[in-house]
Amino acid sequence: MCDKKQKPPLRGMRCEICTGCGLCPGVFRRDGEAGGVHVLAEEWMPAAGLPEGETRRLAAADIGTTTIAMLLYGQNGEVVDRYLALNPQAVYGPDVLSRVKAASQGAGEEMRRGVRDVLGQGLLRFRRHLKEGEELYLTVAANTVMSYLFLGLDPAELGRAPFCASHLDCAQDEVDGVPCVLLPGLSAFVGGDIAAGIYACGMCERDGLTLLLDLGTNGEMVLGDKRRRIACATAAGPAFEGGAAKGVWGADMISLLARLRREGILDSTGLLAEPYFKRGIRIGNVTVTQEAVRSVQLAKGAIAAGIEILLQKFGVCEDEVERVVLAGGLGYYLKPQDCAQIGLLGPQLAKKACAGGNTALAGAFLAGRNLLLPGGVGALREAFAPTVLRTETVNLAAEPEFAGRYLEKMSLG
Repeated sequence: MCDKKQKPPLRGMRCEICTGCGLCPGVFRRDGEAGGVHVLAEEWMPAAGLPEGETRRLAAADIGTTTIAMLLYGQNGEVVDRYLALNPQAVYGPDVLSRVKAASQGAGEEMRRGVRDVLGQGLLRFRRHLKEGEELYLTVAANTVMSYLFLGLDPAELGRAPFCASHLDCAQDEVDGVPCVLLPGLSAFVGGDIAAGIYACGMCERDGLTLLLDLGTNGEMVLGDKRRRIACATAAGPAFEGGAAKGVWGADMISLLARLRREGILDSTGLLAEPYFKRGIRIGNVTVTQEAVRSVQLAKGAIAAGIEILLQKFGVCEDEVERVVLAGGLGYYLKPQDCAQIGLLGPQLAKKACAGGNTALAGAFLAGRNLLLPGGVGALREAFAPTVLRTETVNLAAEPEFAGRYLEKMSLG
């Protein structure tokens, strides 16, 4: 029986609910292991680090809807310290639209202070590593709604049609006396965190096509190369962040569904075989219910449909994509063959998948290094400009084929 074969999920090696913060070290699955996925991070982290004798130190922050992650980097580009906290704005709701609504009801300033307090706590911790005479600089990546709230801007326009964003530029600021630069976003749906991911993956310098996937409550994706890139976002819901079943990591739920498909207990429409339809099926210490299956179907359908739209708009097929970068903490633990089994990734894309870690933090650091060059913020703007100028954005909700593809892609393989 399937119920007896599965071992309980490992505890203590990672968070029970993956928030996609990307701070996982990425050593628990290596090339050659069963279900292994190549970890890409080493390819883009700079070998030289900061200029020799530099007395300024860089920190990077990723303001996510669920989690705020921060890293402090050393002289050689190594991670010296890290700080992770839940986004205090979560009391106003789990997604960006709930935050937009809360801001319209007068909570904007409180949400702004909450995030800045968290950043201040991280910076206080990082300051302990500074030597006498050293200064600290901070580069921030965030989705568009989080960027608006961080700057104290009214995000109302982001929550209503035609969903325009008037404030997407690079912005200078200060957090607890530390000079800060907020990276520019791309649209109301695709923010500075994804722009930072593009920068980190080196998409602006590569000839081969890269598909960047950041799977979370908002599933953002980018397809392109140095000549052209297309980005979009779709509401995936909480399934990839542990919301499909309490206490079950999103990557693990995908693997469980893939196993049930292989054993014939779950059909392609997402129905559990009897007698499991009503009570669910116990695998180790996890019960997979029909409701949990539907939650994953809705999320994966939106992502898979978005990928198809990007491929169509680019005029390419899966075979022509050179690599697929799975961003965030979830990307470390996703098994590409399981993604293919349930139709989240096409078979050809699954073969090219690699874990990217927190690409927003990596990009924020790499962009931040330009602050230390002559010109400071101007140098950062110039270095980051190709990322923004050559990246198109697509509103999937306005695409006539999206609804049909979404329904089609809810099928589990």
